[in-house]
Amino acid sequence: MKISKAQKIVKEFAKRNKWKDDPNIDKFDHVHEELIEMSRHLRYKELEERKKIIKERKEVFEDGIGDLLFVVMRLSNQLGIDAEKAFEKVKRRITKRYDRKSEGKK
Repeated sequence: MKISKAQKIVKEFAKRNKWKDDPNIDKFDHVHEELIEMSRHLRYKELEERKKIIKERKEVFEDGIGDLLFVVMRLSNQLGIDAEKAFEKVKRRITKRYDRKSEGKK
């Protein structure tokens, strides 16, 4: 599914539930909350233990990533940001920067 379609689905869902898409600081807190919830499973663990936890508790991380994507689409709608356009812009900037760095290491 394209990011733009996901954003539209979330917007329509919010509208059906009479949720306002006004800028709301709570959405920033919600993003933070979702990240903390996932990171607490891995915090202070060695690499091999983190890999094991991720494998054994994959559903926790799938659910967390799904929640995170949903809330980011809500936040994008509240801020009037086209999430797909924003991703493409950042993707170009990051890949250009790191492709240049890796070329310099050759």
